[in-house]
Amino acid sequence: MKFKYVVVILMLLATACVMIFSGLKDVPVPRVEPREYPPLMFDENGEFTVLHLTDFHEYMLIEGKNFADITLVDNLKPRLTQFIEVCLEEVKPDLVVLGGDNIFGLSAVAEFMDTPVSIKTYRAIAELFEEHKQYWTLAFGNHDSESVLDKIDYLNEVVKYDYFIGGTEDEKYFSAKVFPTDTVIGNSHADYYVGNYSIPVYDETGTQIAYNIFVLDSGSYTFTPPADVPYLSITREQTDWYLSESEKLEQESGHIVPAVMFSHIPFAEMEDAYNAGNYLGGEEAGWMLSTIPSPIYDAILKRGDVKGVFFGHMHGSDVTVYGEGNGHRLLMGITKATQSSGYDDTDSVLGMRVINLHTDGSFATYTGDSTGYRSEPILWD
Repeated sequence: MKFKYVVVILMLLATACVMIFSGLKDVPVPRVEPREYPPLMFDENGEFTVLHLTDFHEYMLIEGKNFADITLVDNLKPRLTQFIEVCLEEVKPDLVVLGGDNIFGLSAVAEFMDTPVSIKTYRAIAELFEEHKQYWTLAFGNHDSESVLDKIDYLNEVVKYDYFIGGTEDEKYFSAKVFPTDTVIGNSHADYYVGNYSIPVYDETGTQIAYNIFVLDSGSYTFTPPADVPYLSITREQTDWYLSESEKLEQESGHIVPAVMFSHIPFAEMEDAYNAGNYLGGEEAGWMLSTIPSPIYDAILKRGDVKGVFFGHMHGSDVTVYGEGNGHRLLMGITKATQSSGYDDTDSVLGMRVINLHTDGSFATYTGDSTGYRSEPILWD
């Protein structure tokens, strides 16, 4: 037990030192010129396929014996790249959603180079999807915050690519929002909630919105001891924004639009659902949940539009459960980490999840990994 608290304290101190060392200040939201791309649409069979990959923890260098002993590399880890390409070929997704902890900044020294390694890593991820002409978007995770740079810096890089969907401001085919937090170190914000999107998916005719995809940033650390696992959660401001976007879609469509949601840190209510026997499948390998229950859970149950929420963060887990209330049932799924252990790695098991949306409002989801394992689909309506 004592060891767990020591680890937590060291993690908080390390994160605080990085933020102070980087001289965090109020981060301006960059203006990026709107890009032209077609709306996301269901196919002629009334299906739209989402591939969920999460927790790459990618960083394009190899650590040595001390902080200055680093070797830069020019590519993502080969096992990661190979698995992503296998998934793209097999699943043929209409959209890929990265679930956060996309990078893990290992070296402050590497962030002060002409091109910071974190930026190089995000560019390499974007270029992989660009090469495959694959539309994609991302949520941020707690480790994306642990760098000299900010999440807005990373978002401002990937929005330059043609196949990335998301940004800091509304565009023609999605809404976007950035939220500051009340968590401060000195006079500076310790984090921003960056990468909040509402992305409509149109029917096969391209005239009616048939589904919506919400992506929300779950933040990073609370900095409020004592906390067994000091993780933040989706805020009241984000919840209000989600509700306003949902209501706007209803006004435009004449009915409540079914939706799925993606974030990084799982809802605190997931463990309660699991313990209550609301288990649908997969393996639970330890809970790393939001310390603070989010108002969005009850808001979703009351609103009734979001049918499934998908998270990363729990690395070895691919468990799926459900919560219920107000006559609504909400599927909640974890996707196993898509993480390669090193540049010479041949053994790591990398995870994935597929969500097949249907124009009748239902969806099916299954998980898989790099061993070839694929679970039986869960049909949810």
